[in-house]
Amino acid sequence: MPAEAMISVIVVTYHTGEILRACLTQLLASPRCLEVILVNNGNPDEVVKDFIDWTTREPRLNLVTGHGNIGFGRACNLGAKQANSPILAFVNPDCVVESGSLEHMAALADSPNPTLIGGHIRDEQGTEQRGGRRGVLSLWSACVSFSGLGQAGEQAGIWRDFNRNLEPLPTKPIETPVVSGALMVTRRDAFWQIGGFDEAYFLHVEDIDLCHRYGLAGGKVIFDPAARATHIGGTSETASWRVEIAKFRSFLHYFWKFARPPLGHLGVIVIAPVLALAILMRIIASK
Repeated sequence: MPAEAMISVIVVTYHTGEILRACLTQLLASPRCLEVILVNNGNPDEVVKDFIDWTTREPRLNLVTGHGNIGFGRACNLGAKQANSPILAFVNPDCVVESGSLEHMAALADSPNPTLIGGHIRDEQGTEQRGGRRGVLSLWSACVSFSGLGQAGEQAGIWRDFNRNLEPLPTKPIETPVVSGALMVTRRDAFWQIGGFDEAYFLHVEDIDLCHRYGLAGGKVIFDPAARATHIGGTSETASWRVEIAKFRSFLHYFWKFARPPLGHLGVIVIAPVLALAILMRIIASK
């Protein structure tokens, strides 16, 4: 692959809000950005019209629309199928990626083995958010994290939290089991070799699934602390309880998919009520 290979960026939007304009503007400012493929999973008519007007002024902005809300993973795959460059970047519509970050991640992704690169996701105050770097997802680690009993650091042993954002930020790229789908970069051929996103997930956990399959294929998942993006939370109009229910379904699908029968499936059945209760408590706490 050429050292300066161009990048196709896929952004899936569903009632994102005003932050989407800042997200797209920053992406299009990258000299290595061949195109931004904006997949419209559902936005008001006036917003879609604005997208269409923008495409007439910006030839690198490609709008994919008319399919309705088909879920995040499926929409990412739909956008990736339109890509024309050897490097794919997946960016959440409420993330503003810092200059040079995509290029840094693309260089790390240029590997003979399937390699998936995740970035350093921060809030508006510069604090690292949850999800950017995570451990192995298991029934136990999910229970520890959802219960609030998780602790930071290797010394916590089996009580180590699934999320690593409270641990010291590494000074260089490191391998980690899971990175966030809010900011991911990989080679296009590697992405399709792995099979793309599992479209059985409607929302959430599809990034964890993808990371797991990169590992199963002998590839690498790398967290790059130098690749930064600011995540502006709370911009979507989607009700929080709907998001939490979708998350619960996705966790169950993940555990069932990778469980070793028959005991593994029995464990999923036993733990499902515990996860449901944890999700319910999160919904109540958010009101």
